[in-house]
Amino acid sequence: MVVNYLGAVFLRVSNLDQSITFYSDVLGLKLRDVEQWENGREANYMISEHSPLLTLIETTETITPHKNPTFNLNCDHVEDLYSKLKEKEIKVGELNHWSSGTNVHIDFDVYDPDGHAINLIEWHVIENE
Repeated sequence: MVVNYLGAVFLRVSNLDQSITFYSDVLGLKLRDVEQWENGREANYMISEHSPLLTLIETTETITPHKNPTFNLNCDHVEDLYSKLKEKEIKVGELNHWSSGTNVHIDFDVYDPDGHAINLIEWHVIENE
């Protein structure tokens, strides 16, 4: 088996319409389509042309939110985004500044309507002198 790339990330949600509002209006993601599957509806988000889809699957099962992010979204101007989300009273975690030795990172977690943590991150390569 040869894996070419990650095709999609699947996340179960309790209310697809509420989640679409969050992922579209709060996070600014581009909704590609909403489909009817055998067991319910799902929504596909395109992050960029070459990234995996984010697929939200509506379920009637009990949702256990991911307290730690299962994925992150690379963003520009994370500090500004953090301030705007706090002003809108969207639940966010702490703003973090850290370095991995090769990159400088700024990140925080934001929580969707089901309480899933999504990490929003910005990083810059540390230039070697």
